[in-house]
Amino acid sequence: MFLKLRSQALPIALLVLSGIWMAANICPLFYSLLFPTEDIQRIVQALEGRETLPRELAPVVQETMTTSGPLQRAIQVSAFVRSTSEYKLSESHTTKVTALSYLAWFEKRPKSTILVIIRTETDGSQIRFDIKEGRPLVTLYLYLLPVLPFAFAVYWFRRNARSPEKKQHHANLVTGPSV
Repeated sequence: MFLKLRSQALPIALLVLSGIWMAANICPLFYSLLFPTEDIQRIVQALEGRETLPRELAPVVQETMTTSGPLQRAIQVSAFVRSTSEYKLSESHTTKVTALSYLAWFEKRPKSTILVIIRTETDGSQIRFDIKEGRPLVTLYLYLLPVLPFAFAVYWFRRNARSPEKKQHHANLVTGPSV
């Protein structure tokens, strides 16, 4: 077998995997909080009724405002950024998608909801916005799944923390010394 049952390589690998996985989830969120996307910030402010948007963005916000009412409070909970490039025979296209998710409270809704604002930029000039309702379990899974390998690794380390001498001493305390 590649790994021995008592080997420390598996829990260390799980800790590294869990750390990289959490960093991949948390780093875009912190980056978007430190360096916010101005047009998405303007859309959130327009949903709150504090900003007037240009004519081309107004329909996106107006549809959400009519169904849910004005935004009362929003807390950013996740961020996603993806860039793609496509090369064909004589032309190339680049697309950058930025999606920010907010835990949001609207006037016409009794409970909070996950508000997702998606900004799609094609070839550096064409920008399109979408506002959607996200699923809370997806956001929860995003942060809880990387915790599972971390918890397993901690359990593995704690289980194997006792050396054989400590295990024998513990056994002697429970059953008495063997003669």
